[in-house]
Amino acid sequence: MRYLLTFAILSLFLPIRLETGLVLLRPFELITLLALIIGLTTGRWRGLAFPAGFLLLLPFLGWHMVSALSVDIQNGLRELLQMSAVSAFAFVLAQEARGLDTNQTVNILLFGMVLILAYTIAWHVTHGYSVGWKHLFDPRLVFTFLPIALAGQLLFASRAKRRNLWFAWAGLLPLLVLSGERKAFLIYLFVTAALLTRGRLAAMVPVIAAAFVGLFVLSTTMDNAYIERQLQTMLDPLSMGQYEYLAAKGKYAPGDTPSNVQRSFAFTVSRQLVSEHPLIGVGTNQFKNIIDTEFRHLPDELRLGIHGEFQRILTENGIIGFSLYILIWVAAWFRLGRVLRWAFFHELIGAAQARLLPLVILVPCAFYVGTEASGTRAFVTLILVSLLPELTRHGLCLALHRARRGHPTSTIHSRFLGRALPGSTR
Repeated sequence: MRYLLTFAILSLFLPIRLETGLVLLRPFELITLLALIIGLTTGRWRGLAFPAGFLLLLPFLGWHMVSALSVDIQNGLRELLQMSAVSAFAFVLAQEARGLDTNQTVNILLFGMVLILAYTIAWHVTHGYSVGWKHLFDPRLVFTFLPIALAGQLLFASRAKRRNLWFAWAGLLPLLVLSGERKAFLIYLFVTAALLTRGRLAAMVPVIAAAFVGLFVLSTTMDNAYIERQLQTMLDPLSMGQYEYLAAKGKYAPGDTPSNVQRSFAFTVSRQLVSEHPLIGVGTNQFKNIIDTEFRHLPDELRLGIHGEFQRILTENGIIGFSLYILIWVAAWFRLGRVLRWAFFHELIGAAQARLLPLVILVPCAFYVGTEASGTRAFVTLILVSLLPELTRHGLCLALHRARRGHPTSTIHSRFLGRALPGSTR
């Protein structure tokens, strides 16, 4: 079953889709349906589990669907099908969490992501793109999620394996620079700072500051115009996104990008819509309809949906939907903290690992959904975040159980001991 779950996640990075008149179908939906049928018909799940991480998802997903129905029936039916698919995935993951080997699962994910990364780079190079590897919309997202998965492995790897993982981590840096994926690059810098400082927030600040100084130096010495522009937008984001300049002169301001302009324009419109419909929002997917109706004179690259789930939910689902969404994230943070304190008390992990796990998983995931367009990937990320406390606890318990079976007289609990990271007991 873990192979089906990992294949379902990996399928979201593949450029395989079938566009129908109503919904966009991917292999994700078929794999999830297969996993659900196998689980329900084979007696694999004896005594269904409804953990807190699963139950917390239901109010938001329900409100999201009701909000879609308020727009029109077709929109509501489309969201009903999508919510059914992601809810089924959440249900399957909740049942499998009790016996899921998280270490093997992450290894499978990493292997699949590396293959997709290699394909993405090879495709761009063979098509004449030496930089800016963003022309394959779905596969390019592996640049964002590969560092997150790799950082998770770094936390709990043995000393010998961790050395190889650090080499792989360093090798990601030039690839991310060449890719032009700003979101992935910023996540990589943040996670690197967290890992190097063992999760100490006070120590992370000067490390991140030094990283941005390095970015500035790199941007001044880079002789590639594309990479230089991408670096400049990260160093001075407030100077970008001048959609008024585009509307007045019919061209982008010097150094500006279509992505920045669209985000700035969407933020301005959504801020107005939130002030007009604060409680329940304008309705799921209604923002794009409003843009197409009231701003039809603008270029197509401006008339897109909101790139950011927090902003989209507040605009389309109102304060009610936004509160239910934020509740999932806040609950995941505190519930995960409780699990990590329990694991540290029982000497399953070290103090550094307890500090780092929320920083290298939850913070990057929040940054991703906060800057990415809505869709199945954003919902699956939310599901993984909400169920992360259960996955962490069961994964640690499973490792402890196996260690005790293999070494019944040993005092070493598991491979997740704090000694896996130098200085983790402080």
